[in-house]
Amino acid sequence: MSNQEIQMSEYLSPLLQFGKIGVIHSVFEHSFNVEIKQQLISIACFHDYLSSFGINLPEDRFNTLASALQTGNRVKISDDVLTIYSISSVRQVTLKPCRLVPLNVFTLGLSKKQLLLLKPFLAEKNWQTKIGLPVDKRASTLFARMAQPNREWTTTEWQEVVGYLLGRGKGLTPSGDDLLMGYQLVLGTVSDPRGIALAVALGEAQTATTAISQAYLTCATKGYANSLVYQLFSDLAQNQEEKIEEQLEKIMRIGHSSGKDLAFGIWLALQAIEGEESEGETWKRVNKNKQ
Repeated sequence: MSNQEIQMSEYLSPLLQFGKIGVIHSVFEHSFNVEIKQQLISIACFHDYLSSFGINLPEDRFNTLASALQTGNRVKISDDVLTIYSISSVRQVTLKPCRLVPLNVFTLGLSKKQLLLLKPFLAEKNWQTKIGLPVDKRASTLFARMAQPNREWTTTEWQEVVGYLLGRGKGLTPSGDDLLMGYQLVLGTVSDPRGIALAVALGEAQTATTAISQAYLTCATKGYANSLVYQLFSDLAQNQEEKIEEQLEKIMRIGHSSGKDLAFGIWLALQAIEGEESEGETWKRVNKNKQ
């Protein structure tokens, strides 16, 4: 991303689809979220990361808004201008020119064979010490089930998995949610029917987690990922295997454990789509070896 370039996820286009008036939902050091009719829009100043529901501003424009960034402040958005109203001032920045960034992994046309190139890079990551969830007996059982190839799930079983993982863990995007996000993106990318069933279960239960996590999961069910995951999948689609390890490392550095949790979800899903019963035991075997 150029330091002077505005980027916007294609998920948000057209920007006014959600409405024009909202409020600041949450504020962080390099980003804030605007809520418009229950849709979050992440507005940030990152040079190497774009949220699936995000807009990246150049640093000078982001800093122009800084003094008005307070939860609850009113926000007005048009195609050209973002305006924030605080008690003491009105801050405004232009949103043009803006480059739309494709982030929908479902549109890349990835095959199972291409996706499975990731598996060797993820297979021996000692996940128990990396993810943000304790791998107790119940979690281990659910993970083994999620990794099982060709498994036919019942609605109740999906509800059990979502009920256990959704909202579980610390942070703005709990670890269980990040795991489900990675799992959903892989299943949806290869049009696996389990992805549809999972999306339904998530849609029925999303109020069990944070609003920010809800926004990410809603995007994932429609195929939209953050820019790092999209780039990884794009590299695979273009058969650029030499970039896999570097891109995975970037993903796994997201947040305290968010990237690792997401990558673990991807790994479970890769086992689930492989289609060879012998590979369904991978999680059980690796988990046993770590104990």
